[in-house]
Amino acid sequence: MIRRIPMLAGCLFALSWITMFYALLMDWDTTENVDTIHIKGEIISLVHANGDWISMDIMLVDSILPHKLTRKLRLSWSKPPTVRVGQQWLFTIKPKPITGPLNQGGFNQQKYLLSKHIFAKGKVTAGRLLSDNKGVRDKLIEQLKPALAGYAAQDLLLALLVGERSLMTSDRWQQLRNTGTGHLFAISGLHLSVACLWIYLVSKTLLFNLLPTQGRRNSVVAMVLCAVTAIAYAYLAGFSVSTQRALIMLLTYISSWLFSRFSTSWERLLYALFMVLLLDPLSPLSASFWLSFTALIVILVTVGKFEPQRFEAVATKVESRQPAVISIPQVLLKQAMIGFRATLQWVVAFWAIQWRLALVLGGVQAIFFAGTSVISIAVNLILVPWFSFIVLPISLLSLLIFIMAILVGVDAELVNFFWLSQLTMEPVLMLLDIGSRIPFAWLGLSMQWIAVVICAVLGVWLCCQFRTLRWRLAFSVMTLPAVILAFQAIFGIQQQQWKVHLLDVGQGLSAVIERNGRAIIYDTGASFGANFSYAERIILPFLNSKGITKVDFLVISHADNDHAGGASVIMEAFPEAIVISDDKRWGMVNCRPKNLLWQAINLEIIGPLIPAKGNNGSCVIRFANGDNSLLLTGDIEHEAEQKLIHHKGIESDVMTAPHHGSRTSSSDGFINAVSPQLVLFPAGFNNRYGFPKKDILRRYHDFGIDTLISGEQGQVSVVFQSNSINIYTYRSDFAPFWYNQVFRFGENKNSE
Repeated sequence: MIRRIPMLAGCLFALSWITMFYALLMDWDTTENVDTIHIKGEIISLVHANGDWISMDIMLVDSILPHKLTRKLRLSWSKPPTVRVGQQWLFTIKPKPITGPLNQGGFNQQKYLLSKHIFAKGKVTAGRLLSDNKGVRDKLIEQLKPALAGYAAQDLLLALLVGERSLMTSDRWQQLRNTGTGHLFAISGLHLSVACLWIYLVSKTLLFNLLPTQGRRNSVVAMVLCAVTAIAYAYLAGFSVSTQRALIMLLTYISSWLFSRFSTSWERLLYALFMVLLLDPLSPLSASFWLSFTALIVILVTVGKFEPQRFEAVATKVESRQPAVISIPQVLLKQAMIGFRATLQWVVAFWAIQWRLALVLGGVQAIFFAGTSVISIAVNLILVPWFSFIVLPISLLSLLIFIMAILVGVDAELVNFFWLSQLTMEPVLMLLDIGSRIPFAWLGLSMQWIAVVICAVLGVWLCCQFRTLRWRLAFSVMTLPAVILAFQAIFGIQQQQWKVHLLDVGQGLSAVIERNGRAIIYDTGASFGANFSYAERIILPFLNSKGITKVDFLVISHADNDHAGGASVIMEAFPEAIVISDDKRWGMVNCRPKNLLWQAINLEIIGPLIPAKGNNGSCVIRFANGDNSLLLTGDIEHEAEQKLIHHKGIESDVMTAPHHGSRTSSSDGFINAVSPQLVLFPAGFNNRYGFPKKDILRRYHDFGIDTLISGEQGQVSVVFQSNSINIYTYRSDFAPFWYNQVFRFGENKNSE
């Protein structure tokens, strides 16, 4: 079968291997309800610290699986003792399911954790240190951090030397994103290639001067040193996906050279792809996988257009025109012309690679991150050569001297040459700072625009590949979606439909009412500490992905954190928004009954009749347009429900469940008065309150009402049209993939 139908055999092998890999990874009883479990684990990464809490990744050390298949957990620990990477602990944990808020445009934490083989989360309740065996890389990182302390680029240098990016702040990540230079600080093909090139040149020069020979001995030794260097550097980088891919390609090339076997660049790329997928079938879940291999494909395609044979043909043609006898000045002129042409060809090839990488990787980046850097091509034109010839050689040489000093017992401070590395990083820091300050450096794009632009660019490229008019006309059709969308944007064509999106913001509430690129936001979810806000992490990316550029109203139902935590973030992002709230900190318009008109939709503020603190003071609003209506209820309880029952015209097609589905709300009389077709529960998955309560869900079902829970389904979007209501959810419609399913391991045993 392998010989007769190789493609089918390969597909069956891949399917079998991926299935087995996933089964081995998830081979814990994910349906088991337990309070606590005891596990033995090795700390492999300290993710972040927030106050007296830390988050860390551990690897189960009692696993019988190979290292690549070893399961990992992400644990949080309150008031922990001093912990370090490499320590082994016996943990007592409260297990949690691997899940996270799922919304369009938002960060898919569940997918990200699975790509890192993290299949569950947990909260540490107790821990006992078993051993403190640190690896070579861990020890080096511990000694590097104080050696680099005080340098402005210490976080970048640490990432560049050993692939450790824990020191990078959110501002630094923002700089790298805006300038499109994140790849320079993720050890990959560029870094390994430069390190190997310098080792090869230096070792070969020394060997031919000290031990000259006519054979291949010196070249073979130099190549072996290159392989050792690449493996050592990849080890220091922690064997990340991008590093693995580059290492496999380099070792394939070195092996083919050593054994005198010719292999094309495309063959080496396929070998690398095969090995990466064989070692880790889940690597395609990572954005770096697609960025790495897409970059290699672009480089190989571009290099193919600048083959050395073309230059040799030009040089031969020029030489054939020269007279048989030429003078010395003519020889010098000829050599200068050849050198000039070679330099020009190198510059043209470099430029071609850079603009193609910027264009193609910009598209890939936009798909994963809903935007792209528009200045990346200019910044990389400067920084890529600077890194290749200056920063990397000096930094790696400084690291080598540092390691040798440690090995021979010399005080590393006496031979600390990282100040030279810092000196070479000064222009980099300057460019990052300047680039991040440019207002248009990062171009946020809606998913709709991303799709039509990629389709149009692909259509134009295909048109350029075919010369016949018939094929060009056929492929030009791919540009029509972009033309239609641009026409709608320019001439402001209005759509009749309107939408409500109940966002998945954990145990909180945020709803976005959308029409014609404008929105009303009802509540903003929670915020925690100074660095986390659902408004920043979920609402703003969602608005960007939908192409919503104007927020007309911001409604803060009441002051509880799970409803108003992100109010300041939204107000800062959309200062022109009119705030409806009874809280004097924000309110421009109070919640006394009144009617407002928004894009032909009647916005009726129903209550409360008088300001009230707490849940019953929630601002209740009804949206109605023609035959469609929506009721947003905040956290009202029985007392406020009884007052609303007597209000005429609260019947609605869709309603958010009051107070997340608690027993203090959703009385029979209120449900009967509203008579919705669909009730949306804003409740986080596996939340500590057990919302929505099972008897409340049953109560709605007894009335024949459909229910959806944001924590179970992710984002829920309801589209109101003139004669229909369409319902879409993230897990079932927007991204119905296996890695977005609900993993129920460690659910609350008794949430009642």
